[in-house]
Amino acid sequence: MADGGTHGTSDLSTVTVLEATATPAGAFAASLFADFGGRVIVCEPPGGSPLRRLGSAAVRAVWWPILARNKLSLAIDVDRPEAAPIVDRLLEQAQVLVRDGGSPAAWASAAAARARPPLDLCLHAPGADRPAEWPWGTAPQLAAAATGMVALTGPADGPPMQPEFPLAEYSAGLLAAAGALCELRAAGMGARNPAPLAVGMHEALLRMNEWQLAVAAITGRAEPRNGNRFPMNSNIGNVFQTRDGKLLTVSAATPSVADRLLTMIGGPALREDPRFRTTADRQRNMDALDVVVAEWMGRHDAAEAMRLVRENDVVVGPLYEAGDLGQDPHLAAREDIVRVDDGFGNRLPQPAVLPKISGMAAKVRRAGPAIGADSDRILAEAGFSVEEIAAFRRNGAIWT
Repeated sequence: MADGGTHGTSDLSTVTVLEATATPAGAFAASLFADFGGRVIVCEPPGGSPLRRLGSAAVRAVWWPILARNKLSLAIDVDRPEAAPIVDRLLEQAQVLVRDGGSPAAWASAAAARARPPLDLCLHAPGADRPAEWPWGTAPQLAAAATGMVALTGPADGPPMQPEFPLAEYSAGLLAAAGALCELRAAGMGARNPAPLAVGMHEALLRMNEWQLAVAAITGRAEPRNGNRFPMNSNIGNVFQTRDGKLLTVSAATPSVADRLLTMIGGPALREDPRFRTTADRQRNMDALDVVVAEWMGRHDAAEAMRLVRENDVVVGPLYEAGDLGQDPHLAAREDIVRVDDGFGNRLPQPAVLPKISGMAAKVRRAGPAIGADSDRILAEAGFSVEEIAAFRRNGAIWT
């Protein structure tokens, strides 16, 4: 596999990003730069990035190689005065500094002191920037709970369900990377320094959940939890199990699709059933309709059910698990999943660089590096001599 510092023809190949983060949000924002050719340097404190220690041993073995793919690792103790020349040189050459609430304070203060600072991209937990207005905890893990999204998940008669994957953090990273690219372009066109950019880890999901605020304003109440059903949905939509144990998701979101679904399942008699004839009828009797659809699904294997829904032009699709993703011919044809050497001789499957942009040679060049694997190279490319690098190692500015 190509070396981590080589780039194809990419619009980000001239962008250097310093990553000094402790949360998946900032690391994912930096990953998007790295995916599209940016030179991303993970600045790891003594002991290594906290992200290396998240999850079980099995999770750590795969998450870091993916989260830090295409990045370089610099093992640096920025709290030591001897590291100041390195920090200054890196900030001089970088276009973006990505940090969060877990970043050493030296990065923010050093960047702010520069006459021409890089874009200071800070991702923070809800309330961390305005504690006076947020009397709750400011742990990053609370980000999803502060969006209104979690309140909508789970059964109507049960508690909400917190997604046990970094949905809010990765969404915030995506929003932050997009905002940073906009600001870099605006600053370049205006021949000015880029303005600092702060992104709350709850803000991306809040943006996606925009309809909830509008509906509450109109109806005077918040939409309640409703299981798998979209709260405003008045048509058929749920997940059902087939005879062979597969899961299929149904979405009959228009009257015409609902009519075809009902006709396929029970013929004209079911379509004209007074309980299900109109949108309003179905909305009042959705539980009973779910039972009818579930019974039909339970009498068919997934392959047969999918054949019938295609013949009847009904919107039904398989609910993929990880094993299905790896075997799906459509994803394989699009090369949406790639296998990358994890550094230990294993071919680790992971999402490809997405989206694919014509003319950009964006690819996964290597898995996440070992701690400090690129320290000497990074400092040499920053202009430090062999003797200076050796001195930094002796005085603890960089560590092994």
